[in-house]
Amino acid sequence: MSDPQRASDELTAALNRLGRLMASRQIPARVAEVAGVETSQQGVQILRSLALRGEQPIAALARDAGMDISAVSRQLRVLEADRLARRRSSRSDARVVLIAATVAGRRVAERVDDVLTRHLDDALAGWSAAERRQLGSLLGRLVHDLRATEFRPGDHDRSTR
Repeated sequence: MSDPQRASDELTAALNRLGRLMASRQIPARVAEVAGVETSQQGVQILRSLALRGEQPIAALARDAGMDISAVSRQLRVLEADRLARRRSSRSDARVVLIAATVAGRRVAERVDDVLTRHLDDALAGWSAAERRQLGSLLGRLVHDLRATEFRPGDHDRSTR
């Protein structure tokens, strides 16, 4: 196996492991437990988006949280019942519903963010500042390039049709 092929295989394997880690339902549950939060993973996503970006229309919130509008609507009912989020009509267009985190909702988002930040800091404790910057830069570049690159079939894909 050539060095470029080996490097590509190792990168693919590492990205697969990272993807499984990030998709694990155990991680958000553990983060919520450590943060002392009794809100669903989706509820936390919504609150973190609202804390970061502020009040926003439900469609923008769904886009930002990576959820569909119906899922956001269901989660909002729970968050409102728990007094973590509120909705109101826009002053400039009454047809638009704006969603905001309450003070308690922002506190939940802050507690989760604190746990995540400490965890990342602890995991990267042995990394230099330059290595951390390089990792961030390379991951950002990778995400950009993966989004911008079209999938294309290989020779073996054509022969199986």
